Amino acid sequence: MGARRRRRPMVLPLLLVIDRAAAMVAPVRPDATPINYWEEHALRRNYERAGGILYKQSALSPDEFASVADEWQSMEAGLRDETESSFASRRRGARIAESSRMYDLLGGREGSLCRLVNCLEGEGDGLGNMILAREVPIEVRVYERAGAGMEWHIDDVLYEPPQVEVILTLDNTSDCNTMWRQHDMPLLSNGKELQSPTKSKGAGPKYDVLSVQTTPNSALILKAGGVEHKVTPLTSGTRTILKMAFVREGAAMLEGMEGHASHHSGNTKSQRGKKEKGSATGRRRKKR
Repeated sequence: MGARRRRRPMVLPLLLVIDRAAAMVAPVRPDATPINYWEEHALRRNYERAGGILYKQSALSPDEFASVADEWQSMEAGLRDETESSFASRRRGARIAESSRMYDLLGGREGSLCRLVNCLEGEGDGLGNMILAREVPIEVRVYERAGAGMEWHIDDVLYEPPQVEVILTLDNTSDCNTMWRQHDMPLLSNGKELQSPTKSKGAGPKYDVLSVQTTPNSALILKAGGVEHKVTPLTSGTRTILKMAFVREGAAMLEGMEGHASHHSGNTKSQRGKKEKGSATGRRRKKR
């Protein structure tokens, strides 16, 4: 009998996977940070397992972040205390004027931030269908006074389906810690259960706490109505962030929530020499 012929290994399935991965990389702006299929899969899995929250460094490309920083530096000073309805204490801020390039830099469909949000929440291939919420202004928020921080809270749901909130750090020399209760870590590392301060004893699940000092060009992305989070009180340094929201195309703002879209009614940071138009409505309860 002749020698048995060795069967050649089948490589077609692997090639198909590689081709599929290449096809999943959507067009990007030349200065944007591309996200490949495997990174997208890992980011989305971590985001979903954590209950709708993700912290990512280098959220924008270097060129994008430099453009955002330049735009911020070109704006007029106009920071004010936030309204009493805010969960924050001793924090100052302002709305970014709609005429600012910030909206194109951060909300452009081919930009890094919009693509990242669609990686986590978008439906289908390509650029996805998550867009910057125009009813919710981009706001700058500054922690610079002793005691500035935020108590434990869950972001209000303003839309159906719920919006996705993004906190982009512009600068941080402070000792503030951003903390959250991640849903896939139900116990502290020492095995002792932790009780959420917003729940009565024995009610609801108990979660471990993660903490980070956010770095410039990092983004904390979280779905409204989901993960509880806070910012510890400042004792030194300063921290400057941009806060914005993304929504699914066609999402409708829930009735009565218009007044919860901004902490700074009529208070806007605009480019030098430009006037701001528009204002937010009143508030009826604490906002996120």
